[in-house]
Amino acid sequence: MFCHYNHEHRENTPDSSEQIKHCQYCKGRSIFHGLVKLFLIVLIIFFSLWSVESIVSSKLKSREMKNIKAEKTLSVSAEGKVVATPDLSTINFSVMTEAKTAKEAQTQNTNKMNGVIEYLKTIGIDKKDIKTTSYYLSPKYNYPDGRSVLVGYILTNSINIKVRDFNILGDLIAKSVDLGINQIGDVQFSIENPDILKAEAGGLAIKNAGEKAKTLAMQAGVRLGKIITFSESESSPIYPYYMKSAEMGMGGGGVAPQLEQGSQEIKVTANIIFEIE
Repeated sequence: MFCHYNHEHRENTPDSSEQIKHCQYCKGRSIFHGLVKLFLIVLIIFFSLWSVESIVSSKLKSREMKNIKAEKTLSVSAEGKVVATPDLSTINFSVMTEAKTAKEAQTQNTNKMNGVIEYLKTIGIDKKDIKTTSYYLSPKYNYPDGRSVLVGYILTNSINIKVRDFNILGDLIAKSVDLGINQIGDVQFSIENPDILKAEAGGLAIKNAGEKAKTLAMQAGVRLGKIITFSESESSPIYPYYMKSAEMGMGGGGVAPQLEQGSQEIKVTANIIFEIE
């Protein structure tokens, strides 16, 4: 806005005081129009933001409604179990020897363990089923009057063996003691290849879960839809048979122990979420 009053033709205009008043009036009108424009701009921005917010809110509500519909589900868990007889046994054998010198302890230990390993091979234990798990030589001290005195050396040599013929297990243990084994422990029975049994247990778990879901859906008056998620977990424990260690210096003629492998359960749990209609 600008003043329309012509200041150059003073002869045809009011006096200067009137000119000043007229200019102030024009200036006031200019400010007023500027404020009106600013208000209109702010108003337009406000309504634009309100419209965008309304659209976004509407879409979010629509999405929430879809999620609510998708949450109409039925969750079930069921177990499948297969009972089988273990077909594998693992045993830890150790020879512990004590002598005045390290070389003497090693010689005695090696002779005894080699004799045991040769015996195991003669009764059908495969070389790949015999594994050295520990070989440890340590000094032995006595402490008379608080003084440290070296009195000898102790060597412990341990092997782990796998036995598949349980008919020889008892005699194997007794004979190994005769040959020099003086520590026996951690006898375990397990199923060597459990994958087929796990698959069978998993199939039973899924079948049981499906039947459970049908029963629940019928009771609730709904229909089962598609499977949304599926997971399974398994449990196939190993049952250990613990034996006391044979004492050092034990003589021959040990009685063969009777070891029972029992049975083993393989369990699989199926967790399924169904959509319901």
